Amino acid sequence: MGKVTRLGYVPAHRQPEVKWRMVEHVKKIGEHTVGVGEDDDTLALNLRGDVAPEQVQQFFDFMESWSAGRGYVLVTGDVSQLGTISAEARKLVSRHARRVPIRGVVYYGASFAAKLISTLVVSGYSFVTGADISLHFVDDAAEARVWLAKRRAQLQAEAKGGGAT
Repeated sequence: MGKVTRLGYVPAHRQPEVKWRMVEHVKKIGEHTVGVGEDDDTLALNLRGDVAPEQVQQFFDFMESWSAGRGYVLVTGDVSQLGTISAEARKLVSRHARRVPIRGVVYYGASFAAKLISTLVVSGYSFVTGADISLHFVDDAAEARVWLAKRRAQLQAEAKGGGAT
């Protein structure tokens, strides 16, 4: 049977098939949050305090369910209040790395220690997956948006065969 839309009547055989995924948009994990970013290929993290192993598991569960079927994922986040990431939590990142196709990470508000920890974690992730993961640090969310747009353009050009990243 057809359907009446704002544009008029659309016969049933001409209606697009719509597949819905039920995914939370934001998840609170301890003092941290992970959620869908401003763009449909981006996840936003806000890391507050120490990151425990069980929290890493929850981050990856959320990210995996959200990223299913996507060719790549970009990650941005505020790490101005990041504490420590335990050795066990870092090992879990490597263990779960293949679950999410992360191709770019930009953090803002990072202290020297947060930059060091983040670099170690992302380097381990990249080593395990073999993925080209670009990691960048900026001062604020506005700069992060600019970086994400540039990285997105690089990845889209790569997907079209227009060059490497």
